[in-house]
Amino acid sequence: MNATQIVFAAALLLAACQTDGAKREDAGVPAKQTAQSVVGKPQAPVQIDADVADSMATVRVRFDQAGTGVEVRANGVDGLVLAGEPVLARGRSVAAGETVTFQVPYTPGSGQSMLAVHVRGAFASGERTAVRAFLVGKPSAEQTRKAQESNTTKVGGEDVRLQPAEPQK
Repeated sequence: MNATQIVFAAALLLAACQTDGAKREDAGVPAKQTAQSVVGKPQAPVQIDADVADSMATVRVRFDQAGTGVEVRANGVDGLVLAGEPVLARGRSVAAGETVTFQVPYTPGSGQSMLAVHVRGAFASGERTAVRAFLVGKPSAEQTRKAQESNTTKVGGEDVRLQPAEPQK
């Protein structure tokens, strides 16, 4: 081996040791999840939030990226009926960091119902859609009974069906 090869091999060995050491130092620290590391269908780069009252919701949509042809739509679920037009915005261009606010009047369903907000548009990452649902009201006695009979529970505000870990024999 000549001197150049030895220096090169030592540099590679040193780089490998430093990288391995860095991996070991934070091996016990959980990785921070970002929008890019989330597994699942790619969604529109937006944040949808709503303040829900008895007959009106204030819906805020914050755009993380610029977009064109953006459509924002509201829908009622489980008996909630919109008092106005379901399309809140159509064909709109938005800038990154822009926040848009909408007032959405509705008549809630009996018991607990939901307001669903859909955002669709063309962003840097392509045509994307995001949907969020917001609970309105309290569950009725019948809704509570059905949830108990169907062996469900609330997890993160959503009904989740409980099933045995192993098949019953």
